[in-house]
Amino acid sequence: NKLLGLWAAEKLGISGEAAETYAKEVVAADFEKPGDDDVVAKVLGDLKGKGVAVSEAQLRDEMKRLTDAARKQIVGP
Repeated sequence: NKLLGLWAAEKLGISGEAAETYAKEVVAADFEKPGDDDVVAKVLGDLKGKGVAVSEAQLRDEMKRLTDAARKQIVGP
């Protein structure tokens, strides 16, 4: 979720420390309800609120890609 937050921050035009803070907000959103729906709702809402055109399907695809990337970072290739 941190990687997704950083990805979304870039789409939102947020960089540096503000991007890290936003990524932490995305991680915190995951504790609201079981599953990924809370994270999807937050990120999708933030993107749409800033006029960034991303569908829920595109966002979920990106989540999967970034989850795979995070897994590789932890356990290796």
